[in-house]
Amino acid sequence: MKNNLRIVISGTVGIGKSTVTEALVKRLGEEGNKVNYIKEETVDSIYLDYYYKSPQDWAFVAQLDFLLGRFKQWLTDERTRDSQNDYITVYDRHFIDDYVFAELHTIKQNISQFNSLTYQAVYKELLEKLSKKDARPDFFILLTAPLETIIDRLKGRGRGEELDVDMDYWQDLYSNYYNRPMFRNHFKSNVKNFVEVSTENKQPEQIVSEIMEILGK
Repeated sequence: MKNNLRIVISGTVGIGKSTVTEALVKRLGEEGNKVNYIKEETVDSIYLDYYYKSPQDWAFVAQLDFLLGRFKQWLTDERTRDSQNDYITVYDRHFIDDYVFAELHTIKQNISQFNSLTYQAVYKELLEKLSKKDARPDFFILLTAPLETIIDRLKGRGRGEELDVDMDYWQDLYSNYYNRPMFRNHFKSNVKNFVEVSTENKQPEQIVSEIMEILGK
């Protein structure tokens, strides 16, 4: 396996993304690879509670904060790669994903058309930096599962800010990730390899084994 890979683990909220990412990082390390694990920092954002409780007031500011936070993580990693690239980077979500969430809030009118245009301009500029550095992810792994499974997982982990969200939001987010061709095409056009991996009725270790086979190809 090459040591300079960029790997993204993606999927809707509740898919088990962080659990799988942590298990993958552990497996890669056990096999002797140097790994830079880029965690999803939005769970610690000061805006997260406001984002869920009052999206009409906070969605735009929060989405910009999430986007720029993930971009900063990416930029820090790429600057390290300028001097050394003998390691694998694994992202627990990438700033490429942010467009899915921002577009959903635009559709739901939590982000105005004016603010949406502002967001898209910033997002486009960041994507251009990704392209200019030839730093597209080598593998974008989209984890999948039925919507009913996602809802059960969200209820099972019991995060208050998530449980207070209207069920329509989770259904629409799921649809954006898995049913709308524009987002699938968006992912494919900004990564080198786009792969879907089902998580249904599988333990994290089994999912990681499937991903390892994909990475070894």
